[in-house]
Amino acid sequence: MENNGKESRRHLSSEKKFEIVKEVIVGKLPVSLVCKKHEVSTGQYYKWQQVFFNAALEGLRHKKNGREASKEQRLTAENEKLKGVIAELATENLRLKKSLGE
Repeated sequence: MENNGKESRRHLSSEKKFEIVKEVIVGKLPVSLVCKKHEVSTGQYYKWQQVFFNAALEGLRHKKNGREASKEQRLTAENEKLKGVIAELATENLRLKKSLGE
């Protein structure tokens, strides 16, 4: 991969990086072997692995927060509905008091 004394850089797609990290994790292969096979440095691999695990953790956090947000939205809607019922009852109560002359 030498070009006039300078190493040429190649861009790997996100999908390819994912496959390389997955190959080590799922295949339980040594990092050095997978890196040689795909011609990437072990340092680069470990950077991708860190991004991989951070993204996985973040994805799990979003799911949890999504459920909590959904529950919060449901409770907020229920709260608004109950406020409406209370307002109707208070209005009816006031109307009845006025009609009885209280």
